[in-house]
Amino acid sequence: MRIQIEEYPGSVDAARFLIAARDAGVPGPRLPADCRPQTQGQAFAVQRSTARLLRETRRDDIAAWKSALPTPEKSVVAPIYTSTVHFSATSPVPSHGAVVRVEPEIAFELARDLPAREQPYSEAEIDAAVGGARLALEVLGCRYALPEHASLPELLADHMFNQGLVLGPRIASADDAPASMAITLSVDGQDAEQHAGIHPNGRPKAGLYWLANFLREQGTGLRAGQHVITGSYAGFLDVPAGRDLEIAYGDLGVLRLRFEARG
Repeated sequence: MRIQIEEYPGSVDAARFLIAARDAGVPGPRLPADCRPQTQGQAFAVQRSTARLLRETRRDDIAAWKSALPTPEKSVVAPIYTSTVHFSATSPVPSHGAVVRVEPEIAFELARDLPAREQPYSEAEIDAAVGGARLALEVLGCRYALPEHASLPELLADHMFNQGLVLGPRIASADDAPASMAITLSVDGQDAEQHAGIHPNGRPKAGLYWLANFLREQGTGLRAGQHVITGSYAGFLDVPAGRDLEIAYGDLGVLRLRFEARG
């Protein structure tokens, strides 16, 4: 499945609208009709315009990516910016409300660049570029008050519900990321819920392999130091701010953190 970025006249206006909505921190209306992307290719153009504006005006660069294997219906890929990446050891993590929606994932860290080139990257080349992996939580949220009314290109332009990323402890090896593992959430030391934990693509690195070649085709690529998340092991979890949270990832380790709602 080949997708090409499709520039269109409204992409910069759409990017400015979404940046303003991101700053407001409160879900709002859909993108105006005159700059609304109509295709996935146009949605990626909005993503690229957003990344360029944030880098040029705020020095807020891409620190991570979310990705999953594409389907005929949709692609799930979006940049995650430095300003929205936090480490669980540096608590509390700021949040926009009293309840935070998160997804437990594994984040693969690049130790070397995978730049744009003509020749596709093999899985072995991508594996060699991965320097490690961490337990991670993707923080979810949509900038549209009624996301069910938004089109798929609008959701993709809005970075597919991403609000940020929390990076936790390193795991022994990126090769240890399993296809399945139990996910246990504890709140203030009390077990709250447990999930069987199955990666949606079966192979946790599958989304990374696809992303590296997708970005290669677009003339960008991945950079050393960036992290890549590829799918949740337990769908989403709604967790409370202002409480001590622990999420156990099978035998890999425990991510401990506390969210603090902004006033």
